[in-house]
Amino acid sequence: MDKSTKKRATITQVAKHAGVSVGTVSNYLNGTAGVSHDRAARIQQAIDVLDYIPDTLASSLRRKDSTAIHVLTPHLDSAFYTNTISTLMHDAYEAGYTVHISGYEYSSEIERQQLRALESSKPGTSIIIFNGFDDLTEIKRLAKKQIHVIMADRREIPGYTSSVIFDNRRVPFEIICLLKNRNYKRIGLFTEPTKLQNIRERVEGFLEAMKYFGYPDPEKNIYSRPDLSLDKLKNSYLYMMEILESSKREELPDAWLATSDYLAFGMMRAINEKGYSIPEDFAIVGYDNIEISGYVNPRLTTVEQDQKLFGRTLWSVITEYNKTGKYQSIELPQKIKMRGSC
Repeated sequence: MDKSTKKRATITQVAKHAGVSVGTVSNYLNGTAGVSHDRAARIQQAIDVLDYIPDTLASSLRRKDSTAIHVLTPHLDSAFYTNTISTLMHDAYEAGYTVHISGYEYSSEIERQQLRALESSKPGTSIIIFNGFDDLTEIKRLAKKQIHVIMADRREIPGYTSSVIFDNRRVPFEIICLLKNRNYKRIGLFTEPTKLQNIRERVEGFLEAMKYFGYPDPEKNIYSRPDLSLDKLKNSYLYMMEILESSKREELPDAWLATSDYLAFGMMRAINEKGYSIPEDFAIVGYDNIEISGYVNPRLTTVEQDQKLFGRTLWSVITEYNKTGKYQSIELPQKIKMRGSC
């Protein structure tokens, strides 16, 4: 029987094949309640065997074509992501594409749920994942269905995805070299957790550069905690206040690299409120060069990652794939934007 005329599997059949209740299958698909690892594996196997398409997606599937673009970001409240996506959307809309955006809140389980829900998309649909983690199984399954997955600021999975990245390991060498030439004696890294590849590579680049330029025990100068992933402005301010209140000035780095501008802004407020000066007491370097970094006082020295170029490049990767079916891996330039904070 031709697959197009084959009767579509039902959720009841999936539940029976997996040996679970219909409600458990529904919870797995929608993320409305926790499902054990064993049951989740059995449900996914049943979905694959039966080629099941969730009812909530069936009608939209009949209407779908390859002009759909789905974008997954760690968090929607980020100027870096919104500026990049805005540029992509401008080009996509002009070409008659539709763009759907969702955030996975730095949760690999939410990200995987979103990717599983997109498995019913038509071949040729593009899915852009900003960062992401613990998602290899879902990505490979999408690629096998000829859905184009693009890793944004994360290295490609060879044979399965395209990628558009910044070299997050190289630029810390330039920053540490700059700070060393300005005679800063101790350099600290203020960072969110390293579960995202781009952040992990920034940390690795920092450690390698510190050792290369002769700074001792760089691991001791890394400041991080889990709540810096979300509510970055507030939590970086609170964390920096704790650091300043619990340590003597001479015990702390005299220069800091923050893995995002948002973290740097929170740090700067805490430093100012504790009576210190920037850059006289502490130098600060951020990451991303979001628009407001040029308007704070002092203006923030930061790593410029061109968000408009990022968005245009993502769009070019999509259009090239739709023409040729070939994956691409593109590395974008970045540079240090010198201002008054160091």
